[in-house]
Amino acid sequence: MPDTVPSISTSTAVRLAALISVAWVAVSCSGDDNGAAVIDLGAGAVGMCLDFGPEVGAEVLELPTIDCAEPHSHEIFAVVVSDATVYPGKKALETTAQAKCLGRFEEFVGISAFDSTLFHSWLVPTLNTWDRNDDREIICVVGDGTGAPLRGSVRNSNR
Repeated sequence: MPDTVPSISTSTAVRLAALISVAWVAVSCSGDDNGAAVIDLGAGAVGMCLDFGPEVGAEVLELPTIDCAEPHSHEIFAVVVSDATVYPGKKALETTAQAKCLGRFEEFVGISAFDSTLFHSWLVPTLNTWDRNDDREIICVVGDGTGAPLRGSVRNSNR
């Protein structure tokens, strides 16, 4: 297997970044000034499949869950809880997420993230959801490195 992460085209990277941004908004911005509830997934969310399609708007109040047998854009492979006592900031949460998600990727997929054709990313709480909803969950998600839809779970797929 190669020692480098597979490369993807700029347009694919932009599309994947947009999907992850939408996913981040979906989880971390679901609590608003009108009192909407924050999405609390817990450890039972591992293996949950998500499909962030083009119809997803800027404000999402729930995750677009889907049966993993259907084509989907992401799968949750880990949920970790920040142990910070005060909001550490988005950058610090992302640094934590990067380390913790990377550590959990191989456990779920069965192969190192560096050898995988899949990509991983994460969703972190915002200051608003942290303060108002006690949101501490970091959600680790996986998707296909080419931008193609996933079909079935990637758990133990060694991809």
